[in-house]
Amino acid sequence: MGITVRFWGTRGGIPTPGPTTVRYGGNTPCVEVRAGGVLFILDAGTGIRELGVHLLKQGGPVEAHLLISHAHWDHIQGFPFFAPAYVPGNRLTVYGSQGSRKGIQELLEHQMVQDYFPVELKEMSADLHFVDLEEGGFRVGPVEVTTQYLNHPGLSMSVRLRHEGKTFVYSSDTEPFRELLGRQKSAGDSGLDRYVRDMDDRLSKFAQGADLMVVDGQYTPEEYSKKLGWGHSSMDDAAEAARRAGARRVAIYHHDPLHTDDFLDAQMKRLQESLRQKGATIECLGAREGLEVAL
Repeated sequence: MGITVRFWGTRGGIPTPGPTTVRYGGNTPCVEVRAGGVLFILDAGTGIRELGVHLLKQGGPVEAHLLISHAHWDHIQGFPFFAPAYVPGNRLTVYGSQGSRKGIQELLEHQMVQDYFPVELKEMSADLHFVDLEEGGFRVGPVEVTTQYLNHPGLSMSVRLRHEGKTFVYSSDTEPFRELLGRQKSAGDSGLDRYVRDMDDRLSKFAQGADLMVVDGQYTPEEYSKKLGWGHSSMDDAAEAARRAGARRVAIYHHDPLHTDDFLDAQMKRLQESLRQKGATIECLGAREGLEVAL
């Protein structure tokens, strides 16, 4: 039983279809997780469209729990194209952190007003329920769900799912808190030093012992140095966060639109070797569309 994870969208920022992104995929974030007979969907980027088609082909009613890490466009732009939401008898519970003082229902409704999209959210015929989340925990059937805020504009949230001794952690759109030192630190500010260390430790503690940790690794270290405060991590920081958490596997996620398949292949090989040199046994994966991992 345990937990099964399948990737439907792994790209950050904007969809990037084309011949150089075939292996890792060009759809924006969406991950399917099955645990204890419950279907979870993490984020509603363009990958959720193909997931919806897949679910309808299976036949029967669809009941799903959609957890949206935050409402930046690349994480919700596929929601209007999620076909099961238009089928009477299906049930969809949508969870999201409040951003800009708006609840998740209002945020999704706003992108479907006729200025932006021809079909309004109220035309979705499935049974829709909306839940605004803060940090904390709850259960969905036999699965323990825990959330924690990340360092990203728009209150992005990390999600941890536990079932039958297996742990899956999803941490898209996050940046090391140490970037605050480069942008805000005054000389000798030991209080800020301690704060940054404590906050960076939170993610590793949150993901402690994860069987699979999916984590933002959009940039190379060189790219990241030019984009401090944008809310994304270097792939090296992502791998290090997973190493510090003692995770068994890490999937580098939210690939930059400019990163091709060949470039990502080379970076994953480099990261795996770097982890080995540190004495870590963690397996480093590049998240790609169609990849399925059983925990």
